Amino acid sequence: MGASSSKKGESDEEEEELTHVDTGDSLKVKQVLDEAVVKGVLDKGYEEVHRIENLKVILMVIACLFAMTAQFYPMPFPKSRPLLGVCCSGYFIFSGILQLTIKFVERDAVLVTKPKDGPGLRVSTTFPRYQADYTIKIQHDASRDITGPELEHKFNVGNFFDADGYLYEDGVILAVSDLIDRFEAKKSD
Repeated sequence: MGASSSKKGESDEEEEELTHVDTGDSLKVKQVLDEAVVKGVLDKGYEEVHRIENLKVILMVIACLFAMTAQFYPMPFPKSRPLLGVCCSGYFIFSGILQLTIKFVERDAVLVTKPKDGPGLRVSTTFPRYQADYTIKIQHDASRDITGPELEHKFNVGNFFDADGYLYEDGVILAVSDLIDRFEAKKSD
């Protein structure tokens, strides 16, 4: 009885690892594929850089502090107009800086890595709505200017999902590993 229960526990763990997605939800499909791509890059020995995420969190916290001050500061309305003006302006400014950071610094990157042998990597993905092609782009992370070798490859999403919507994560990781190997070979040429 103990052996059968341990086998059942193992099969339950395997089933929990499978990710189920409604394949009609393109945002969720992209999110799940992005997570698998990140896992594939990290499995190749690269380390993630968190500076962009940390900057975004700091900007969000500052903007929220302005909003909370405007909402909860214990001052009656007519007297609080200057405070509300400052808080609304601060919220607007820091939210704007956050959006500019997302648009121009982060761009469409799902992962930026620390340098391993040379510059780090910037891994970007795109998955247009109502399309079946998921594009992965790997390039050097030159924080100010993206130049140098670049590798872009399109995959059909159907290669990574079965008919029931379960993700074949190992297939994504294997494809990403192959792309990184090709990119590293390309940059050494």
